Amino acid sequence: MSAIRVVANTLAIRMLRLNCLGVGILLASQAWADSCQLVRYGTLPVEMDGGRATTMVKINGSDTRFALDTGAFFNIMSNAAASSLGLKLRALPFGFRISGIGGVADAQYTRVKEFGILGTTLKNIDFLVGGTDAGYGLLGANLLDFADLEIDMAHGKLSLFKVDGCDKQALAYWSTGRDYFMADLAPSDNQNDRRTFIDVTINGKKVRALLDSGAYATLLTRHAAERAGIDLNAPDVKRSNAVIGFGAKSINTWIVRVDSFSVGTETIQHSQVQVIDGSLGDINNDMLLGLDYLLAHHMFIANSRHKAYFTYNGGRVFAFAAAPSDSDKLDAGTAADSDDETPKTASDYALRGEAYLSRGEPQAAIADLSKAIRLAPDQADYYAARAKGLWADKQSDAALTDLNKSLSLDPKNLEALLLRAGLHIMHKDRTSAAADVTAASTLVPAGSTQARSVAAMYIQLDQPAAALPLLDDWIRLHDNDATLGSALNERCWARGLSNQMLDDALRDCRKAIKRDGENPAYLDSLGLVQLRLGHYPDSIKAYEQAVAKMPRSAWSRYGLGLAKIRNGQTDAGNADLAAAYALDPGIEARAIRYGLTVAAP
Repeated sequence: MSAIRVVANTLAIRMLRLNCLGVGILLASQAWADSCQLVRYGTLPVEMDGGRATTMVKINGSDTRFALDTGAFFNIMSNAAASSLGLKLRALPFGFRISGIGGVADAQYTRVKEFGILGTTLKNIDFLVGGTDAGYGLLGANLLDFADLEIDMAHGKLSLFKVDGCDKQALAYWSTGRDYFMADLAPSDNQNDRRTFIDVTINGKKVRALLDSGAYATLLTRHAAERAGIDLNAPDVKRSNAVIGFGAKSINTWIVRVDSFSVGTETIQHSQVQVIDGSLGDINNDMLLGLDYLLAHHMFIANSRHKAYFTYNGGRVFAFAAAPSDSDKLDAGTAADSDDETPKTASDYALRGEAYLSRGEPQAAIADLSKAIRLAPDQADYYAARAKGLWADKQSDAALTDLNKSLSLDPKNLEALLLRAGLHIMHKDRTSAAADVTAASTLVPAGSTQARSVAAMYIQLDQPAAALPLLDDWIRLHDNDATLGSALNERCWARGLSNQMLDDALRDCRKAIKRDGENPAYLDSLGLVQLRLGHYPDSIKAYEQAVAKMPRSAWSRYGLGLAKIRNGQTDAGNADLAAAYALDPGIEARAIRYGLTVAAP
């Protein structure tokens, strides 16, 4: 989740303001309705990757993938991204901080000497650096909203426009003969803030929403939900996964039913959205209209006229709605966009296919990606993308075939290597998985999210020592990341399994628990380290807490049994071992590989 805003003094704002006039190379224009003219600065191809809308830019001549984040006040990247790009960090003025979901973070900045986008190269472009690592750097509203903005995520496009002589025209120019919707843009609280705000009505109550392509799902604050009459204690409210944003903390969420949801002239009835137990970083902001909403609509954000024009693409509007067929019903009389923008090239089909996959429609994604492959059978990325759709559609053998083809075309395709390693692990082909993980480890940038994925796979493959250097780099570059606690636990666990640096492992576990609370996985790691150190009463205590929270964890039961036996509680320990064997008959064989046996070392 993004919704990133800057808390800074005026000097710092001026210091970091991006001069986007350098983008003003008019690549295309079209006359429309008498004197109305839309002048296109350019179109960014949008590739959906892991629930993020991304595009390729050039950083000092190197192709680099960035996420498109209309919810971010300013362009931003993580410390790890800046490090991998070889960028020098600089201090910001005193008092400059960045807020978002999960709290406030300190930041630095870096200057990119040559930034390539929209077919041109901009000089000396500043990026904020800090906060939770989103996996990609973010292109924020200071760049994306410097002009009028067309957002067509379903077709993999984001375009910037200059509009001349169109005061009397609705700018949903693609909707000829079909219904379109319109909403007024709400003013920002800060004249330097280019982000798009829209007033939304939920169950008859007005809430203020931020259009946020960096948020995977539409998100409502608890305060706004309660103001709209939503009872979070109602029987049909469901607890959902915690979300992370820019700050250092994760926040709990619920899935709730919404009777009526209106954005301008569009009304959606009887749907479900996610509610967050906290703020969105902006004090006066109640809601994020996320990527799910954008994928379901084709929008023209007319910043020059303070209006948004949009059409509905059909299907699910909100990511947590029950199903496209029985939720998100538009008011009678409205018409879905019939999608006359039929893809023409392999790239068009591939981009639309990835958008379908992001909307949870794998079969439609597979169909489009298959057409892309027929038109361009030598593109490794298309096979890797279709593999994701096939995997989501539970066709794992076909997915493996596509990944083999992708890697035959491009043996250094990191995404395909990681996907294939995951499939091999699922199929219990540990030898093939290890080969892919080893190959991937030579390609991942130090401290990157991919490096952490490789570390996790090494641990799954019983090679914890190989994971440690990767985790060391990640933790060094993410000292205030929202997921730091889980990374510390992973390193504690890897050190415990490999029986090395146990005092450091103990510190990792305790720090993780202090940050995130008594997570049962963290307690399990702590129990293992205390067992290795011979601190049997402390090991028993940690394992008992873990078992209380995870009663079906064979590993925690087994560790508890060992700790009790070594502490002289033989009968109780044997009972725990028997319980572990009943949960997982193979648990002892795995434990023996790590030297964890009944006999004390």
